[in-house]
Amino acid sequence: MMLDAVQEEATGTSVADRLVAPNALELVGIKKSFGVVRALKGVSFACRPGEVHVLMGENGAGKSTLMRIIAGVWRPDAGVIRVRGAEVAIIGPRQSQDLGIAMVYQDTRLVPDLDVAQNIWLGREPGGAVLVDRAAMDRGAQAILDRLGIATLPLTARIRDLSVAERQIVEIARALTTDPSVLILDEPTSALDAAEIQHLFVIVRQLRAAGTAVIFISHRLPEVFAIADRITVLKDGEVVGTVDRDKVDHEQLVAMMVGREMALAYPPRATAPGAARLVVEDLSSDGRFEGVRFAARAGEVLGLGGIQGNGQSDVVRALFGLAPWTGRVMLDSTAVRLGTPARAIRAGIVYVPAERQKEGLFLPHSIRENTSLPHLRDWAGLGLIPAARERDVTRAAIERFATKTPSGEQSVASLSGGNQQKVVLGRWTVGDPKVFIFEDPTRGVDVATKLEIYRRIRTLAEAGAAVILVSSDLLELIGLSDRILVFSRGRVVNEVGGAEATEEGIVGSAVDAGTTALAGGGIKADGDAARATPATAPRRGGHAMVARYASAALLAALVLALGLATSRVSSFFLSPGNLSNIASQVAPLALVALGQFFVILLGGIDLSVGPLISLVTAIVSYTATGESLGGVVLAVVASLAAGLLTGALNAALVVRLRIPDLIATLSSYSIVFGLALIVRPSPGGLVGDRFLDIFSANVGPVPAAAIVVVVLFLLAELLLVRGRLGQRLYGVGSNAEAAHVVGIGTRAVRALAYVVCAICAAGAGLLIAARIGSGDPQAGASFTLASVTAVVVGGVSVFGGRGTAIGVLLGAIAVGVMQNALNLMHVSAYFQYVWTGGLTLIAVAGYSLRLSRRRAL
Repeated sequence: MMLDAVQEEATGTSVADRLVAPNALELVGIKKSFGVVRALKGVSFACRPGEVHVLMGENGAGKSTLMRIIAGVWRPDAGVIRVRGAEVAIIGPRQSQDLGIAMVYQDTRLVPDLDVAQNIWLGREPGGAVLVDRAAMDRGAQAILDRLGIATLPLTARIRDLSVAERQIVEIARALTTDPSVLILDEPTSALDAAEIQHLFVIVRQLRAAGTAVIFISHRLPEVFAIADRITVLKDGEVVGTVDRDKVDHEQLVAMMVGREMALAYPPRATAPGAARLVVEDLSSDGRFEGVRFAARAGEVLGLGGIQGNGQSDVVRALFGLAPWTGRVMLDSTAVRLGTPARAIRAGIVYVPAERQKEGLFLPHSIRENTSLPHLRDWAGLGLIPAARERDVTRAAIERFATKTPSGEQSVASLSGGNQQKVVLGRWTVGDPKVFIFEDPTRGVDVATKLEIYRRIRTLAEAGAAVILVSSDLLELIGLSDRILVFSRGRVVNEVGGAEATEEGIVGSAVDAGTTALAGGGIKADGDAARATPATAPRRGGHAMVARYASAALLAALVLALGLATSRVSSFFLSPGNLSNIASQVAPLALVALGQFFVILLGGIDLSVGPLISLVTAIVSYTATGESLGGVVLAVVASLAAGLLTGALNAALVVRLRIPDLIATLSSYSIVFGLALIVRPSPGGLVGDRFLDIFSANVGPVPAAAIVVVVLFLLAELLLVRGRLGQRLYGVGSNAEAAHVVGIGTRAVRALAYVVCAICAAGAGLLIAARIGSGDPQAGASFTLASVTAVVVGGVSVFGGRGTAIGVLLGAIAVGVMQNALNLMHVSAYFQYVWTGGLTLIAVAGYSLRLSRRRAL
């Protein structure tokens, strides 16, 4: 009866409304299936201009699927979409944005290796067809941030250095670059504290007042009633109803979502906690927290609260072995060493992280594999996994949290965010750990599941475990905790019983203590609060160019040092003839490394460049044998055509057929190498003098080819720093999904990189043919490894998204100088292979160590 009383038509619009103005957005009969799963079963929905329309529902109800269809990420199987009364067919993110629709995702879709201004304008950079107008970009970005009331966020700060709240602001700012008529906010408050949420609401109200239709997805009922004009509820891919905010209460709204009435209550608190299970004494970590002391008792839920970013999350991560610390930890009265997650798990401590996709799940794998993996050490005998037990445990975990899935074999990546969270919880509530650590355990889950998680957490405590809870939702922290430790700037500043705690009291304690700490010069927590202060903000954004070229400058110094050291061994090293010889050696290597750089910048690799160089020398040995210019032109055209075809083949295999690049280019390596042997089975043929004169020409003592290659590198660096191409390469390489949702053709960018790489290799083959004067099927044998070495020595990340063309040029020079030095020292060519491979490993290992150190900070 209660449901009937609150349900209305799905669109929620009257005839009078339609006569006044068309809906900003209207959906009619939208259907979408993924295999056998029917995510949307004919959903109709409408949002008016100048309203905040909240979309609610249980996890898996279809909310995010519906919004991604509107945003152009997915296409509907059936249904009609109207924008401002006109029927449209949205076939991609760029078209959706051109229609005035913008979406801010729950897990922000930003490029971590680009800065704030670049992310705000990604895909819509001001400027010409080739170059970006950076000054206009900065002015536009600052104008939008000023509109949002953000004055201290540096435009040159890298996204990877920002807090969660700051990233949320950047994504909202990016959405506003299109001046949208419809703005979709998917769980925007899930990682924000109370003050940040209030600031977000101010922004939302400003947008509503300006006539923007805001679709707001949330599971937090207090926020829904604070911001909504109307509310639409989805359940199992269908609309339950649309209601005005003031015509429904909390209980009625929950009943609409779950299909039954449900009491919104936290489970009873512990009456008589047991002995201390986990005792922490003088726990400290440089820049994070200092002198933390507490005891977590059996049977109780201990909350760690305060303003986000003041050390509470860092403490629990350190206890689980994810951050370094000093101090003493006792578990059941016994001192323990907890330096790694593996040690913590063996000791009986488990941690449910807030970042489920990055730290909590193996997304490509099934629910069964995700659930069982941490427990295989105890289950497996003689290396065999007990299949029956694995299935039973997975089934029980699915039932315990009501995970919506066809089976335990479903890929976790295909689940909704809330159901992914249920998989994480199901995994760690298997077995009998002594201490449970939960960080934002209900982030992104529906109300019914929240209540089930609350009951489950309380049950774990009642069974004798100590439970530590960190939550950005202060109401949740207060309602679930028996005691709360308040953190401020890395210290515990207050302790309060859960029954007596209030939001004002917790925030007030944190703020008062933080003010005192600042006045006294106390520790500065490396978190959101510390980063948001004006004093630290400029430091993050300053000296961007210095940071970009710091590793290149170091490499230049090393090359200079290597040259000076070699000159002491051989006086011939610095002679004009040898320097010219080094330039001739480096030019083809640098050219092929430039192409390899574009591919590696996207997180790929091309193994076919070496055989392609060999094939080009074979082609030239047949086509450029005479003295006519026509033969030279034919050789160049045929060689570049071979490169174009090889690049197109690699692009088709990697992009079109989605074959891993290592396998795809290894296959093309074999094909091209075979063709080189067919064309020229053994070294032979003489290249004509006309060809040699052109490709071996000098400008004074400097090879012309070396000058051309340097110019190409400078042009590439300009395009990377100030060009649209650079924005797209860095964007796709750092976060392909983020690039896709702003309308960048990620497949086209990736395909172009393989084509350019092959053309560069063909160009290098022309230089090698001129250098050796004949065709040789083995001429490019060393260039595959050498090109990769030059790229990684030049400071490019093998994971994609980072690197400079200048660094690659210096890397190629370093490899060339090193090979020349080894030759002058009469080191065998075999040992040079060993040296080159070792140098590659050292460069990659060095980058990995820097990355690990950065992540630990």
